[in-house]
Amino acid sequence: MFGRKKKQKEQERMSAVNAEPQKIERKVPELATLVRSATGNRKYQQDAVFVTDGKVLASNKKTRVMALVCDGMGGMADGGKASQTAIQMMRQGFSKIEKLPEVNIPEFFRQGVITIDRTIHSFPKEDGKGSGTTMVACIAEDNRLYWASVGDSRIYIIRGNEMQQVTRDHNYWLRLQEMVNAGQMSMEEAMGKRQKEALISFLGIGNVSLMDINTEPFEMKYGDVIMLCSDGITKTLPDNQIKKIITDDTVRPEQKAEALVEAATHANSHSQDNTSVAMILYRERDIKKR
Repeated sequence: MFGRKKKQKEQERMSAVNAEPQKIERKVPELATLVRSATGNRKYQQDAVFVTDGKVLASNKKTRVMALVCDGMGGMADGGKASQTAIQMMRQGFSKIEKLPEVNIPEFFRQGVITIDRTIHSFPKEDGKGSGTTMVACIAEDNRLYWASVGDSRIYIIRGNEMQQVTRDHNYWLRLQEMVNAGQMSMEEAMGKRQKEALISFLGIGNVSLMDINTEPFEMKYGDVIMLCSDGITKTLPDNQIKKIITDDTVRPEQKAEALVEAATHANSHSQDNTSVAMILYRERDIKKR
């Protein structure tokens, strides 16, 4: 009997404690990560996507997180193997530098791209066809952002109500634009080229040389969103719809990657490609006390 009364009083005490309002003790900077992927209407998932766990920034050491999106090339043998290989090799490389006091991240990306390209290029050929994958990768080191891109997957930076694509699509359209600028053809002729979306750089091409790597870090501010995606997003959703979803205050930050993938799959219910999104959010987290 006395045991029951003691237990009841303890439960009442805990209920009272839980009912007390929590006060914000302090705010701390945080690098949060999000990820979402869907197969769409394809038989196989040839996208591969990965993010490290989000982290609260430490005052006495470098804090790093990484996000990756790879899109295996469906017209080549085993694009899924290529994209998974690229993810695995980048993860292994990052695990070696994650806690080092000083890292040359652009050089880490450059060496990683070259090594992965050679590895995938060495895969056994099936019916004379090789394997290949695109890759976009970001490493946030405290509030400094570095990225690398090979292919036509994309990286966007969203700040406030502004969104900017910071990578180029490495396809034949780049070459056509150069010819237009040089006066070698008209814009109308360039637009009429059927092969303008054909990739001219990807991992597995062998001796890859065209890659986008920022040598100077982008300085992030609180509220910035970094979004990496395969072309299952960008070939289905226009930029203004992508921006609307990311900047929509009614969509919780933890649901934005899912909302983008769902919007793409619903917009193209008949022939939607593999669709993948990874995000890094630079924000403040409230540390609360009772």
